[in-house]
Amino acid sequence: MATKQQKIEIARALYIVGRNEEEIAAILGSSKRTVQNYKTEDSSSGYDWDVLRAEKHISADNPRREHLYSDFIGYMHDTLKEVRNDEKISASDKADKIVKLSDAFSKMKGIVRHEDPEAYKRGIIKHVVQVIGEGIRSRGDKAMLERFIEIVDEAGERLDVAI
Repeated sequence: MATKQQKIEIARALYIVGRNEEEIAAILGSSKRTVQNYKTEDSSSGYDWDVLRAEKHISADNPRREHLYSDFIGYMHDTLKEVRNDEKISASDKADKIVKLSDAFSKMKGIVRHEDPEAYKRGIIKHVVQVIGEGIRSRGDKAMLERFIEIVDEAGERLDVAI
């Protein structure tokens, strides 16, 4: 039987390669809360799982980097919404989670800006364009959406960005 430290290391490794907390809990035969506790405990030992996951993906091939940055921004935004909307979490726990998310986001920004600043900028642009496009589409204004696509195509050519 694996020790607690071995389970933490296994959970960390699974998280780094992209597994979520529910999947990790199922693999380890524990609860999601236990995995969250492992993540918190490991963080206090200097292992920030989110940063380690980001570093692994940043070292991936260059074409993937641009998508990684926009995916990361989307992930952070979605997670922030989940935390804010979770009625089971107390206000102080929400504040703590938001601070940790902000810290992870700041670390990621620092890593990606240093690693590949141009890909980082393109990733930000791509995410912003996607959010605006989804907002226009949700309003059902087909003419506005078509005009938006034209503008994005023109801007993409000027910026040399594949959106």
